[in-house]
Amino acid sequence: MRSPLSLLIPLVIVVSLAACSTAAPPATSPSGPEKVAITDKTAPELLAAYNASQSALAKKDLTGFQATIDLTRAAFRRCQTETFDIASRQGFSPIDAKIAKVEPYLDTYARAYLGTDAGGYSRIYFRREAGKWIRTEPLEAELGGDKSKTVNGLQLTYFGIDDDVIDKYAAAGNEVRTFLLKQAEGHTTTGQAFGLRIFPTRGAAGPNVACGTAGFHLTNVPNDPFIRLFSNALSFRPDVSAVTETTSSIIRHEGLHWLQDQFSPSITARMPFWMVEGWPDYIGQSRGTATKKIVLCNTPTPTYKQLEDGVLQTPETPPELPGQYYSFANTMVEYVYVTYGPNAYWDLMTVYKAGVDAKVNLPKVIGVTPEAFYSAWLAWAKKTYCN
Repeated sequence: MRSPLSLLIPLVIVVSLAACSTAAPPATSPSGPEKVAITDKTAPELLAAYNASQSALAKKDLTGFQATIDLTRAAFRRCQTETFDIASRQGFSPIDAKIAKVEPYLDTYARAYLGTDAGGYSRIYFRREAGKWIRTEPLEAELGGDKSKTVNGLQLTYFGIDDDVIDKYAAAGNEVRTFLLKQAEGHTTTGQAFGLRIFPTRGAAGPNVACGTAGFHLTNVPNDPFIRLFSNALSFRPDVSAVTETTSSIIRHEGLHWLQDQFSPSITARMPFWMVEGWPDYIGQSRGTATKKIVLCNTPTPTYKQLEDGVLQTPETPPELPGQYYSFANTMVEYVYVTYGPNAYWDLMTVYKAGVDAKVNLPKVIGVTPEAFYSAWLAWAKKTYCN
């Protein structure tokens, strides 16, 4: 399942959020890309370029925003214009970002760890064009090729551009593997290997991966070990010693999907959306109380049928809507745990092996109809989060 970044990660770190631009990409300079040198002036210059981008988002200034980003990178451009679309519809407030570290990448990029102490620092790439810094991402041919390694039994596949941080991802992955084994105790065995696949740019992620996707596991493929993680989801602590808790929560979320498949192959194709996504979102601590309050208290509540089916994705679907559904599903599973105990979720998964009718399964496990469950959950959620 795909973890949506909308409402998962502080917006200052999400450099790929939302819409479409008709602006044609400019031609590459005939002299080729400008070579860069990192000096004591580089960090403030990069921060100024980033802040100009944020200011344009706040002002809904498309021309100004496009002047701060690399329009020659198709996937990057697509996700940045989606960011602009969401900011234009929802409003945007710039965050006081900092740069924790800046370093060269190849001879034409500056790589900055940019963000906040509270939200974490993401690896953001810049290059110079016409004498000024613009945000960008390296081309696929510049990513250092596919690599793989195993760290304490954890399989990793990644690109060479991430050689310097792959052990930090490995440490987080092994912590999550321990967490998953603990969750599985008494419920299922997990003999299948577990690993991470890291995609460092939107271009490497491919055209079929939504800009707001933080990661996913191939559902209903229990022999696939890999959690796929994308650059817009990955952030580091201020001293760059390890990944942030937010990044770990995304790995946990997708690892719990992997665990669902270990429990019963194809079970996620049989369960309702709120069970499929709500459990890893709640148990994996994918979103905080503040985020859930915003959604529960300010967004129209979907019907039970909508929360069974999930968001119908069309070209007109607002990119932020899936994230809102995840918040509702999260609190539904929270309600199950609070009201019926942690074993109730596993018991529900078990009955969904035999049949997919909620009118049969919910009364069998928790003793209420779907309608009664929905009404009781909604009353509880409003009281818990909105009072």
